[in-house]
Amino acid sequence: MLLKHGKELSDHERRITDLNNKMTDTLKSVDESNKYLREQNNRILEAVIRGDEKSENHKNEMEVINRQNLWKVVTIAIGSSSVIYLVLQQLMHFIH
Repeated sequence: MLLKHGKELSDHERRITDLNNKMTDTLKSVDESNKYLREQNNRILEAVIRGDEKSENHKNEMEVINRQNLWKVVTIAIGSSSVIYLVLQQLMHFIH
């Protein structure tokens, strides 16, 4: 009977050792997977940050272009109204 219990204990210890080894292997696999996911997340975060920086630069460039276009429109409007005034003035002198 003592030998039977000794054999059962030995079997249980072997099973526990096997389970421990499987758990260790599984945890190593999970750790490697987490490491890979962290690296991917870091790459994604860096890409998002670069995209935000590019977006901010693009927004600033568009504001500058909008201001330049506004001044061009104002200048053209003033210039064309002056030309129209001169043409009308010449017509008025020609008619009288």
